[in-house]
Amino acid sequence: MAGVAALALAIAATAAADTTGTVLTLHPVSHGAKTQASWQAQQGRPDSQGSGNQALVLQAPGTADTSAAALVQGLDDVRVRDLQSLSYQHRVPATCSKTDPRWTLFIKGRGAKTYLINLGCGVTPARPTDDPNWIERTFSQSLIQAEIVKQAPKGAASDALAGTIEQLALVVDRTKGTTYLDNVSVRTRTVRKVWTYAGDNGTGVPGGPADFSAGESTLLAAPLADEALWDEADLLASITPEEQALIDEANSAP
Repeated sequence: MAGVAALALAIAATAAADTTGTVLTLHPVSHGAKTQASWQAQQGRPDSQGSGNQALVLQAPGTADTSAAALVQGLDDVRVRDLQSLSYQHRVPATCSKTDPRWTLFIKGRGAKTYLINLGCGVTPARPTDDPNWIERTFSQSLIQAEIVKQAPKGAASDALAGTIEQLALVVDRTKGTTYLDNVSVRTRTVRKVWTYAGDNGTGVPGGPADFSAGESTLLAAPLADEALWDEADLLASITPEEQALIDEANSAP
């Protein structure tokens, strides 16, 4: 019995959210006039420490060459199959469309190809929180992998599913307006990180603030795949047996 209890405590400790910043960090960046990307006090939910109640504020005018984003550092070379969920809570009313804010997942295939997968706010259903002014949006592993299958170029789904994460970011660039985000969460097979305020970055990973590379910026500016705008239920229902076989094969690989 003592061994079982100890194992349960170990599992619980592993599942606990990392708010120390020792593994992953989140860096706001903005580009162009009338944009902002920053943590702002008294705009969000309770923080893990203090009483600042910070929210991650992303604002862009929805015009060419403007964007507000927050880039996640520390996921380099994590396998796509090990990404288990992405989520955040957003304030209402505020911007939440099928394009913005969206998770942008840059995947490095087994070759030199980079694929961009977009996960828009309005695509996945709203989930209530304990505060009626805040709604949660969660992208599960099954949804992320289905989006990869549908959004990857024809014949490239297997390569993308077997790839690694090159870059991950939250982006607002196509819908005019401001979004307020909090409790931003990234969960992989080995770590779960939650940002409640800027201080959750802690010491973080080495290196300064991140930004998109020229190649990533080009991919971001390209039109979104039609499937990126499908509702979650419709997209999951559209997965064919052949596509599901690709997903199963990727998940079962060594």
